[in-house]
Amino acid sequence: MKIKQITSQNRRDFQAIYECEGCGHEHEGGGYDDRNFHDNVIPTMQCEKCNQSRNDLGIKGEVTQTKYPSWMTV
Repeated sequence: MKIKQITSQNRRDFQAIYECEGCGHEHEGGGYDDRNFHDNVIPTMQCEKCNQSRNDLGIKGEVTQTKYPSWMTV
């Protein structure tokens, strides 16, 4: 999965539209804007339609920047 669009954000919590890199299926879900979520959680998120994750497909995802630096308390 990848983040197609962040629809709302409050501090580090956000709602986004996720898109499967395999089949293109989209769904809305929540997330947390830190390096762990972007680097470790998103690559293992499985698509509701094809049940594949970015890791299953062997896709190296883009590096998504966080809104706030990791050292900053928000």
